[in-house]
Amino acid sequence: MQVMILAAGKSTRLGPLGAARPKPLGPICGYPAITFGLTGCAAAGLRDVVINLHHHGEQIRELIGDGAAFGLRVQYSDEPELLGTGGGLAAARRLFIPGPLLVMNGKVVANLSLGQVVAAHRSAPPSTLATMVLRPNPNPGAFPPVSLDEADRVVGLRGKRGDVTAFGTVSDMMFAGMHVLEPALLDRLPGTGESDVITAAYQPALADRGRVQGFVMSGYFEEHSTPERYLAGNLALLRRPGLVATAPGPLTGVDPGARVDATATLRPPLRLGAGAVVEAGAVVGPDVVVSGGGIVAAGAQITRSVVWPGGVARGQVADAVVMEEGLVQAG
Repeated sequence: MQVMILAAGKSTRLGPLGAARPKPLGPICGYPAITFGLTGCAAAGLRDVVINLHHHGEQIRELIGDGAAFGLRVQYSDEPELLGTGGGLAAARRLFIPGPLLVMNGKVVANLSLGQVVAAHRSAPPSTLATMVLRPNPNPGAFPPVSLDEADRVVGLRGKRGDVTAFGTVSDMMFAGMHVLEPALLDRLPGTGESDVITAAYQPALADRGRVQGFVMSGYFEEHSTPERYLAGNLALLRRPGLVATAPGPLTGVDPGARVDATATLRPPLRLGAGAVVEAGAVVGPDVVVSGGGIVAAGAQITRSVVWPGGVARGQVADAVVMEEGLVQAG
């Protein structure tokens, strides 16, 4: 099965963080968020990946290249104008191989086996048009509900019920941004222009009594859409690295390629990536990530923060993200 990773958003809710780099490249414990998804693809044996690009797309292309470093084959679909979740799929369709397609969001880190999602879709009734990965809805007022019956059939989306009879109790869930789509569902998308996959494909399919299956996940999930969520995602994995079963590398500890002055103090949990620098007398931690190329300056004291490549933490820093362009409070 082929995979498409959505990475073309504008990252506006991240403020200055999103202006500097696209959301899928925000370092999570030192690794760009999108590399968690790429690692999950490789672990599931899903080798053929398409990534769409818009905002700072050249940064993503430079990092991932042809995908060989991740054991993958990666192709790109450039979007000079942002096309939305449906339009992006339609524009990239020329790159798709025949058969179902696994679609996921490049900003998400989740404890989810992609192999299990694929297996669930393959074992569904032959008429199934899609399998949506769902999770309990923490705030039904803020997140559009997906109505799921006791037979794991999606019977409604965004408050609109399909023309199907629900089996048993119906629960309102939250779409996790990952799904497997059959070509018959992709066929419903407009061939050109901007569109939303839910409005343009899913809702008409439900209205026509089409079968959509839900796959409910219960593990860790974070989508890093705001500075606060971005920082929280880093701290969660520092404190409990076992929250995700598949990661691009160690989530805590000091990489052998980091340079730490003998007079510095390190207070775990923390993660110092290869190429991170901690200068004399600095106090680092607890709850600090210093990415490769990041610096904690002499005498600095930093806690509950993330230092990006090129960022220099000086003085007292807490609840912040330190970029090359400056410091963003995120707590």
